[in-house]
Amino acid sequence: MTTKLNRFRLGLLSTAAVALTTAFLAAAGAVAPAHAEDACTPHKIDLGEGKSMMGGCGKLHIALLMAATNNTHLQSAIKGAKDAAAKIGATLDVFDPNWSATTQYNQAQNVITSGKYNAIVGEMNDGNQACKILTETAPAHNVLVAVANEPICDRAAEEGEKLWAPGTLNFVGGSQGRGPFRDWIMHIAKENPGPQKVAVVTGPDLNANTINTDLALKDVKAKFPDFDVVAVVRTDYTVVQGNSKTLPLFQAHPDLTVLISNYSDMTRGAVQAAKQAGVLNNGKLKIYDSGGNIWSFQAVKAGQIVSTRTLLPYTEMYESVIQLGDAWAGKPVPHTTPLEVNDITKDTVDKFKPQY
Repeated sequence: MTTKLNRFRLGLLSTAAVALTTAFLAAAGAVAPAHAEDACTPHKIDLGEGKSMMGGCGKLHIALLMAATNNTHLQSAIKGAKDAAAKIGATLDVFDPNWSATTQYNQAQNVITSGKYNAIVGEMNDGNQACKILTETAPAHNVLVAVANEPICDRAAEEGEKLWAPGTLNFVGGSQGRGPFRDWIMHIAKENPGPQKVAVVTGPDLNANTINTDLALKDVKAKFPDFDVVAVVRTDYTVVQGNSKTLPLFQAHPDLTVLISNYSDMTRGAVQAAKQAGVLNNGKLKIYDSGGNIWSFQAVKAGQIVSTRTLLPYTEMYESVIQLGDAWAGKPVPHTTPLEVNDITKDTVDKFKPQY
């Protein structure tokens, strides 16, 4: 499943046309610029709440501040950003903090003060810590910021337009916000009426997806008191921790009826652990996944998990970079771009394709 977004790019003058223009200006007594890009007119880029910065001249040099690079979701996102950068003629460098909010903040500081970059795409591990540096410091240095996947400035639990932080260009994502997670887990609770013993597997504490999963669980608990969450497990989103942290869970709660994981690599590890503990396909345990990667599609077909929900990491970062290019070219850009989410079950698994 791919979101279809039609784009129009500015054409480049041919070498012959540039030479002809130069000759004409010289004959008229004018001095032509050495490069076509030198002739551009700077324009204001709206950052909301009366804030703006100048853009439109020179090439975009983008710093991609990733949360990490150690899984296929992140690698698909990086590919999307690189493909979009190539399309708009921008350079792009990837920064990997390996899930450390402190390291990522230092990377952001270095990017902004280095003078090497005029744009950032930020997927921040701690959106609150990154708020001021991305909404104030970056535009003060004329660095244009797009935010993807993880909202900043205490907006992780917001919905719609409020996911965007003024001072930045935009926010692309929302498929892992409070609303989508709430709707997803509500659906699981409705699908499993009566008393349930539930375990939930999430990522690191400060991660927006973790925050929104926790909030969604509170919403669900208020409406379905029999949906008893007996354990919540934090991981680094890897298969290894998905396995090592759920195996003792299954051993301590052999009567578990529902396991919810908000990322497919963790789910894969949990499926391995459930098999080791002898509870996979025992007729009681149902496993639900969010992520929609290649493995999870196969796991749905094999009956190892009940369903998965699609995420679009490639589209998320591709569109973030494209919108930077649009703003730089003087085109309007929406403050928020929500991405489509689909539930993948045995009935729908052949209708969609995973992005990673």
